Formats: sequence, C-alpha cells, structure tokens
Amino acid sequence: MTFLAPVFLVAAGIAAAGVVALHFLSTREPDTELLPTVRFVPKVPVQATTITLRFSDPWLMALRVLLILLLGTAAARPLIHPFAEPVPRIAVVDVSRAVGSPAELADSARGYVEGAAAVVFFNDEAREMEEGAADSLDVFGGRARWDRTARGSLSTALITAMRIASGLRDGADSLQLVVISPFVQEERDAATAEIRALWPGRIDVVRVAGTMPAASETTATTDSDPGAAAPSTSQTRQGRTVERVEWADSGATELWAERETPDTIGAVRANDAVMIYPFVRRWQPASGVGETATDAEPKGTGTETRVYARWMDGEPAAFEQATDEGCVRSVAVPLPTEGDAILRPDFQRFLAELEDPCGEPAEMLPLSEAFMAEFQGDGPLAPASQVARQVRRVTPAVPWLLGIAMAVALAELWLRRRLASAEGAGQADERRRRNRAA
Repeated sequence: MTFLAPVFLVAAGIAAAGVVALHFLSTREPDTELLPTVRFVPKVPVQATTITLRFSDPWLMALRVLLILLLGTAAARPLIHPFAEPVPRIAVVDVSRAVGSPAELADSARGYVEGAAAVVFFNDEAREMEEGAADSLDVFGGRARWDRTARGSLSTALITAMRIASGLRDGADSLQLVVISPFVQEERDAATAEIRALWPGRIDVVRVAGTMPAASETTATTDSDPGAAAPSTSQTRQGRTVERVEWADSGATELWAERETPDTIGAVRANDAVMIYPFVRRWQPASGVGETATDAEPKGTGTETRVYARWMDGEPAAFEQATDEGCVRSVAVPLPTEGDAILRPDFQRFLAELEDPCGEPAEMLPLSEAFMAEFQGDGPLAPASQVARQVRRVTPAVPWLLGIAMAVALAELWLRRRLASAEGAGQADERRRRNRAA
C-alpha cells in the first residue's frame, strides 16, 4: 500500500495520542458530606469539579481513536496494489499501414502481449486494450495486407505508454517498455525524440517487416531529416489502383448534391497540384458526407471514403472510395470549357494526380540506425522511482474508509450518550442513598 499524502497519517497519529492522553485525565465531582452546621443551607447543584489521573471509558476511547485514524488514512489517499509486479511490461503494438505483414506482426507481438501489465495498439491514435488484446491481435494477424489503415505515430504511442506507466509505478521496481513496429519514417515527427527523452530507461525494440513501395510508385525527394536512412528518401502513394474516375455532373454518384445557387471559386487543390481558374461550383457534398474538417472517413458512407481534393475555402472538391476491387474517385470539379486552361501545366498536373493510387503519400523507408540506437537506448530498464506518479484525487480505498469512519462516528455518539445516561443515573442513585442516610 502506498500513501499519496502521508503527512495526514502523522497528523492523525498525533491527534489519536492526544485523545488517549485526555482519557487518562478524568473529571469528577468531589465527595460531599452533610455537616450539622450547614443543614440550613439551601440545596443547590455542586459546581466544583476535580481532575484526576485515572483511565476511563476504554471503549469510547477506542472508537474515537479508530475514527481519527480512519479519517487520517482516507485523507492520506492510499493506493492498494495487491497484484503489483516487480517488473511490469507495457507492450506497444503498431497496427498502422506501415505494417507489411499483419501475420508476422501478430507472431512477433504475441509473446510480449501475453502476460503484459498493459497493451497499447497504435496508428494515428493510441488506445489501451483493457482486455482481449491477444484476440484482437489474432484478428489483425488474420487479415491480408490492409493498405487503407491510418499512418502510425510513435509520439502518440510513447505518450500513452508513459501515462500508463505512471499508474503502474507504485509497487514496482522497474518498468519494461516494448515497442513492436516497422519503424518507418512517416511514423516519426518533430516531437518524437523529445518525447523519447522523457522515458528514463531503455526501450526494447522489436522490428517487423514494413510496407515496401513498388518501384513504379516511388518518387525521389530530398530529405535533410537526421532520421532518414539516406540523403534521399522515397515517397509513395500507398493504396489501391484507381479503377475509374466519375464526375458529379454525370449523376452516377450519391456523394454529391446540387447547390440551390451555384457560386464561383478561384482554385482547387489535390495533394501538391493546385489549379487556379474561376470555377463555377454547382455541387456540394451530400448530406452526411464529408462533414469532418480532416481527411478522415466522412460520416454516412458505407465504404471507406477520403477527401481527395479541396476548394480554396476548404470544402471538399473530390472524394476517393476504397473498395475490394480498387478505388473510385468522384470529382465535383468542372472541366474548363473556355480559353487555354486545359493546356496549362497546372491543369495537366491536376489530371495526373487523378491517376495516382488512392491514399495519402507515405514515407515507408526504415528509420536510420542512428535514430533507432538513440530511440532504444543502452541503459537498464526504467526505474519506477523515476516515472512520474499518476495524480489521483480520489483513490478506490477512500470511499470505503470514509464509510467506515461514518459508522464509527455514529457508534461513538451512541456510546457517549449511553455512558452519560448511565453516569447520570448513578449520580441520582448516589444522591438518593445519601439523602436516606441523612
């Protein structure tokens, strides 16, 4: 058991000691004797009291001490860890589009997932698997290549793992963090190295095969990123081949609805291709389609739908839908009919983008050995004492302690009243006895 605020235990101990001392100091009325010389003095209640060193009311004292200790323990906020492990393991599993073989990933991760104190699955977001992590891993491993999943984020995975570690540190000696991933360039961002530096120990790395871009889909670009594997990297469109391109004017798609009043807008963008032209917009996304501001899956569609192009004001101008057969692009951009716009290079680039595979551009080259060595580290496991403790205002034991304290307080009140009643009855009997003797 660990106490988040142990100072309240000290205060409760001091208060309990004071209660015990007070029970050794008892007050009593002095004995009275009837003197013949004062028999004509009117009878009045005795006002004088004396203090004697005599232990009194042991059961009442026990209840009071117990009440104070319960309140002090509750205020100290205890954390109970009956199943704490000396070295709890946190398994972080990559389920993003960077994974080349889900079956290989499942086989590599299974040994670390089983018996782990916590399991995290991550792509562009990280989520802790409360239960059934092994079953979820088997389901993922049974899939064929899933090329429409989100990109991975090592930064998000590390932040989630550190949050979980703060709840496992109490009762542990060290913490083991295992990351199973292909570790490709697109999973690293500017904050990854800084977030990694916050983990106070080494990270066990299990590298699995990543997605290999096809040669026809690869474009060389210059990259000065220190995490790159070489001075030049490759950027590829990871996705399915475009089966067809449909236009909103054809009326063959349900993704678009005709505007009540057409308007004019000056530019449209598809990835890096920007086309400037006074377009007349006659179509808008249908109800429930493209309602989010990001390029994620719009609401209301039965298949995976992604915003492919946007107008200059941010409204979707084209969608792409991934199906089992391939990819369908639905475009609401009207073709220019006047002037030489269709002969301009920006229009040719825009048309060329329509033939690229669906999906976001991806950088699937592995991260450099230098970055991986820094990411993994060469020291011991993370000491639990160096992991920040999770702040909890109310711990599971506090409500129970407060409930028991309330029951003890009621018992103390009942016993105090009963003792006072018994004492009063005893004094009355004593007075009657003396009166009879007089």
